Formats: sequence, C-alpha cells, structure tokens
Amino acid sequence: MATDYDILHRLYIERLTGTISPEDRALLKSRLEDDLQAKKIWEELQAEGNDSDIQQFLDSLRPEEELTRLKGAFLRVPGKKAAVRLMTRYAAAAAILILLMAGAWWIWFKNRKITDNQAIASLIKQNKSTVHLQIGTGQVIDLQDKRKEAQLKVGATTLSIDSNKLSFSSADTALNLLSIPQGESYAITLADGSSVLLNADSRLRFPFRFTQSTREVYLEGEAYFKVAKDDKHPFIVHTPLTKVEVMGTEFDINTYKKGVVSTALIEGKVRTAQPDGGLEKTLLPGQAALYNITEGFNIEPIDRDDVLAWMKGVYYFHDLSFDDLAGAISRIYGVAITFDNTSIGNRSVSGVMDKNNLPELLEDLRSTAGIKYYYSGKTLHIY
Repeated sequence: MATDYDILHRLYIERLTGTISPEDRALLKSRLEDDLQAKKIWEELQAEGNDSDIQQFLDSLRPEEELTRLKGAFLRVPGKKAAVRLMTRYAAAAAILILLMAGAWWIWFKNRKITDNQAIASLIKQNKSTVHLQIGTGQVIDLQDKRKEAQLKVGATTLSIDSNKLSFSSADTALNLLSIPQGESYAITLADGSSVLLNADSRLRFPFRFTQSTREVYLEGEAYFKVAKDDKHPFIVHTPLTKVEVMGTEFDINTYKKGVVSTALIEGKVRTAQPDGGLEKTLLPGQAALYNITEGFNIEPIDRDDVLAWMKGVYYFHDLSFDDLAGAISRIYGVAITFDNTSIGNRSVSGVMDKNNLPELLEDLRSTAGIKYYYSGKTLHIY
C-alpha cells in the first residue's frame, strides 16, 4: 500500500502538469482537509517545488505549441477521423511524457548531492517537524501552526499557545502527551505553576489538573524542571528507568542514552530511586545521579554551566564517538545522518555545537576531523 508521501507526491506532479483527474482532485481535497500530516507533507512538497524551479522546467517544455504543431500536421493528412484519433493518442502520449519528465526532474532534485554548508542548513530547517500536543481524547494539535489563534478552546480546556510555550486552563485530569521533535525545544507551565523546558526529541505526559496527593508526570528525553513548592503534594517525575521525587526545586533529567538516566540537581533537594522503590539516592545541589541499568546509581559532581548549556542552544561534547555525535546532531538539528564510510563511527571527537549554526559545526568537523559530507534526500551523508 502506498504511503501518504507516495500518494501526495503523485498528486502533486499530476496537479503541476495539469493531468490530475477529477477523482484525484477530490481525493487530494479530502486528504488536505482531514489529515494534518498529509497537509504538512503537501506544504513541504510545495516548498521544495518552489526551490527546484520545476515549474520553470515544465514551462520550457511548451506542450501547447507542440500539440498545435501536431494538430496541424495530422489534419493535413487524408482521412480526418483517423487523423484526429491519432492526434488524440499523440496528445495523450505527450501528456504522459511530460508527466514522466516532471517526475524524473523531481527525483533528480530530491536526491542531488548538496555540499554547500548554508544550503544544507537551509534545507534541514525546511524539513523540521513541529511540536504536537495529543490530549486525552486522542485529538492531536500542532502547537506551532502559525494560523492558530493564541488561545484555543478544546472542549472544556483553554490552551494559551505561542511558538515556544504552552499554558492552559482546564479541569480535565486525563494524561496528555506533549511531543517535541528533533531540532526543537519547548516550554510548558503545568497546572501547579511548575515550569518545564523540554529539549529536542523529548516527550512529556502530564494531566491538565493534579487531583491526587502527588503531582506526577512522565518524561522521555531531556527536560529542565522548576517545580513550584508544595510540601503536601510531592512532585514526581517518572522516567523509563527511575523516578525522581521533589517538593520544590530545580533540576535536569536526561534519558537520551539507552539504559542510562542522569538527574542533575541545580537547587533544592531531590530523591531519585528505581521505579520499584529499590535503590534510592538523595542529591544535593551540584550533584548528579547517573543510573545505569546494570550498575545502579553513581553520584558525581557537575558543572552547572555544562549541564544547562542546552537551554541556551549550546552543546559541549568531549571524546565522543562519531556514532554518538551523529545521534546528537540528529536530535539537535533535526536531520537524519548516515555514514557512507562506517569506520568513521568509531573515531572520537571533541568540540561544541551551536543549535543555530550548523554550517559552523560542519566546517569545524571537516577541518579538525578530516571528514567530508553532502546532503541528499533529507539525509546528511558523512564519509
């Protein structure tokens, strides 16, 4: 079965070349009205089509002139009915040829190798996903859709939205899911006044209203919490491997690395434990608890500026393998990465990444690590 992208790509080429049927036109209209993801894909196709100058290419084919020439040639031959039938067949063949040429042009454009740093950064930015909120009913809301109003009413819930922060007013106690894609960060103010800043490729499950004796949320990825003080209602963060309990404090939790959870305390006091209540550690400011699924907890001192640098869009890496660095680049800039030369993955590298300056990072890696790269088909290739 064709994917949404396959179907929409075909409809885009057909519409562009004027060969779309009434049935397909109706199908396209229905998809764009009812499917948020299909609408986003269509907008991406339009943006990429503008960049590719495909319309200029199609205009250069001058199909009208060619068909006029064919019509004149066929109507001058004996047997007009046969000539018209032949002309109709040739016209259909010409339309199909134009469609195939447009498709070939598009495939070439999508898979061409781009090596210019600025062009790579621009294309990656265009291909970024957006922040989504899935509420308890299952409805999914694009929080970065610029066409949405600053305040959105969803049932009994009022969402206050801007491009990088969400707050709300609601009596609903069902869990909601806030999803942050690669290349983005987003803030949310919870019902108790606690604030959470989520890093790229992170997910937070939370209720619009806390009603139990505890305030509980669920995190995958990385987030910085500034918890409103409430001695009677402990705040608990569940991660895939641990749970962190606080009264009122500031801390960072990172679950990116498989099998490891890091909890770094900036201010106040927290207790972190295994989900079953087994191993347990209490942290003081300036400490981090690293929980390894095979080794348990290890307490280490932290560099506050290093831990929180991501909140300013800066990331430090020390003796990091290219395999791990590729994962970080994908997460921070929102781009898929592949190694054309797999041996590169084991090499180590140190440096700094600026979330807003991918060209500088690529140039630094080229000059210091000796790697080369190109961008093709929404993937950054390193060799």
